[in-house]
Amino acid sequence: MSKSDVWDLEQRLRALEDELSIRSLVARFTDAVNERDANAFRQLWSDEATWEIGAPFSKKARGVEAIVSMLEELFNPKVLFVQLTHSGVLTLTGENTAVGRFTERERGKGQNDYYDNLAVYHDQYVRNIDGWRFERRYYEYRFLDTSPFQGDVVTDGGIKFTPT
Repeated sequence: MSKSDVWDLEQRLRALEDELSIRSLVARFTDAVNERDANAFRQLWSDEATWEIGAPFSKKARGVEAIVSMLEELFNPKVLFVQLTHSGVLTLTGENTAVGRFTERERGKGQNDYYDNLAVYHDQYVRNIDGWRFERRYYEYRFLDTSPFQGDVVTDGGIKFTPT
């Protein structure tokens, strides 16, 4: 195997490791949201990151603390909130930068508050000393339904709670 072949193999391996690390970052975002874990959520962002949610529920935060505060504000009215992250595409744009797009399905329920949607996250990622982090996440709604739906929220221990 020539030096060129070894270098090529090393580059391909690094690209695979980077893609896997970014996919893990996206999965940890979903897990932190679903578990309402603000501390885990905080670890996912670069220091100067921006998180933006588009119309019709437009919100924007810049900087880790503002982003965590925005998450906590979004949780406030919801007894139930579940995010499912589906297929995603990634492009490495440099040694320490990448972009991606992931499809989301979310469902939430609070008191007289219903939320069912499909959306796409448009992401920018940056690698820092701690690994890959979100530099920017922009949430684009594709479908939104806020009409009432049926069902009980099941909490820890199997206790059902039905918001009115």
